[in-house]
Amino acid sequence: SDTHPPRGRSSMSDFRIVLLGKSEDKKTKLGNIITGCESFQHQKQSLKMQCGEVCGRWVSLVELPALYGKPQEAVMEESFKCISLCDPEGVHAFILVLPVAPLTDEDEGELETIQDTFSSRVNDFTMILFTVDSDFTDPAVLSFLKENKDIQELCKSCGGRYFVLNMKDKQKIPELLETAEKMRLRKDKLSCYTKETFGNATIAQVITAQKENKALKAELKSCKYT
Repeated sequence: SDTHPPRGRSSMSDFRIVLLGKSEDKKTKLGNIITGCESFQHQKQSLKMQCGEVCGRWVSLVELPALYGKPQEAVMEESFKCISLCDPEGVHAFILVLPVAPLTDEDEGELETIQDTFSSRVNDFTMILFTVDSDFTDPAVLSFLKENKDIQELCKSCGGRYFVLNMKDKQKIPELLETAEKMRLRKDKLSCYTKETFGNATIAQVITAQKENKALKAELKSCKYT
């Protein structure tokens, strides 16, 4: 399907979102709710994409598969493909899908892999979406989000941007998109995470790996002589 808005629409109405997180089911469900169709369900490839008009804007949605535990090469390849699908403008918003629950080791691993792959720059464009089965104003939900230290730290790293959504409540989708869209407007300038941003993240990763390698070699060398 065409990833660009129909002719006559301004690029401002072309909104590109990437869904992150380890729960494939929740990302797929969210994607289907946002676009109002179920095309994600019928896509067999690991990297899924769908587009459509939502609340008067053209939305391109990419579902990035869980990265944690995959070989480095596969992680880089899928991440690069994901950013390339949002060419030429780049990604306007990353939505990290999480349940309202303490972070598991897998969640932590997924978050670490995302940071390592996309660099901390990704945080400027990330909003956390907490999924609930209850009402989003449930006091138990709100107190958990306020009291869990890991969740607090995670929200802080993403500029305090989060949204609580019951997947059955489709009425909240316009508000969700509005909240996500605020990230692309910085000091009245359009801002995006582009292939260039990803390239810089990759270079930084290589430099870090080289430094670590050098330090390890020096350590091994000193061990030889002691």
